[in-house]
Amino acid sequence: MKRILVLLGMIILFVACDYAKESVDLRPDIEVVRINPLAWYTCLGDTIDAAKIDTVTFVANNSVDCYIEKMVWEYYDESGSLFFGPDEMAIYVKVNGIVDPSCVDTSRIFNIFLPLLPVWNNIDPGSSAKVLLRFIAVDEYFGSRYDTCTVWFGIYMWPQ
Repeated sequence: MKRILVLLGMIILFVACDYAKESVDLRPDIEVVRINPLAWYTCLGDTIDAAKIDTVTFVANNSVDCYIEKMVWEYYDESGSLFFGPDEMAIYVKVNGIVDPSCVDTSRIFNIFLPLLPVWNNIDPGSSAKVLLRFIAVDEYFGSRYDTCTVWFGIYMWPQ
């Protein structure tokens, strides 16, 4: 009986160690699932000098805990040409990994302000621009494994 219990214990230990090895090899994997608002309207002479993104919501796609360490933004015109950036800001947002597949935690960033001066200086009235927001996440335990997720934010210049 003792031999069977010892053998069963070794099998369970082997399976548990193999499972742990696989989860240690995972890299962070996050995605943006919601951005509010999706776009901003402005015009020349506008008294508001920055577009405000109220919330950006993130979820993890695997079990790796990570944190977002910085946000990089770039402005593009309608033809896809870069006209401002890249510029970056250091932030810290913890993104918890998936523990239970039926209950995924969300993480949020509130009140991101994007300057409108580059749009006023480079975009004609009646045209639009788009801002590429790139969020760079690093795993919490090793600090050397990165993931990047992106989202587009639109800006429209009202005709005069």
